[in-house]
Amino acid sequence: MATRRRIFKKYLIAVTGLSGAAVTFQTLNLNSLPFSTDSPFINGVIRSSRALLTITSSVVDYKYSLYGFNPDSDEYRLALSKVHLRSAKRILTMCDANKGSYVKAGQFVAAIRQVPKEYSTSLSSLQDQAVPCQFEAIKEVLLRNLGPNFSDIFFSFDEQPVAAASIAQVHHAVLKDHQEVAVKVQYPGLEYQMKFDLATMSFLSKSVGLLFPEYRFQWLVSEFEKSIASELGA
Repeated sequence: MATRRRIFKKYLIAVTGLSGAAVTFQTLNLNSLPFSTDSPFINGVIRSSRALLTITSSVVDYKYSLYGFNPDSDEYRLALSKVHLRSAKRILTMCDANKGSYVKAGQFVAAIRQVPKEYSTSLSSLQDQAVPCQFEAIKEVLLRNLGPNFSDIFFSFDEQPVAAASIAQVHHAVLKDHQEVAVKVQYPGLEYQMKFDLATMSFLSKSVGLLFPEYRFQWLVSEFEKSIASELGA
């Protein structure tokens, strides 16, 4: 038991250092973003803090709970499944709280066959969760992208969305020539939020891979970045 406590202490120190380093990274290395004390930055720090706490807790859980087991034993496989489930639930809670790109990331992970079933099953509940953005905020996005006379493009534009997802929502509209169209509008501040969140995910995946080589998931973040870039460009 004493050895187990020493192992726990060792990894707790390591992941605590990871958390502190990640916060420093956010402050010092994202200087290409429009940093200020406004709410987007503050919200980004809050989201990153939740992600750091979640990953830290999960790494400690894996290391502590699996220490001393024979990887080929039934006991190890049972313990591993339990840790998978606990970690998946932590990540689900974090994605629910952080919303936006984290919900999108959770949906992405749930759809990948290579991840443990505990993750895909738990995170699949994110698929149906999306809260529409108020039209006043959506209107600002339309003004910024289509110009101040964007209303001249449409004969009508339904303020109530017909569908809402984690990073955008869809509105029914009718053009001046009476052609019906579906207008996909990204949520306000999405580009800044994505840069902040993807930087956090990338840094965490690299750091965990360096500290614990057996838990490398940087490829997952890279694939998610490609997926989100393709969707945002659509």
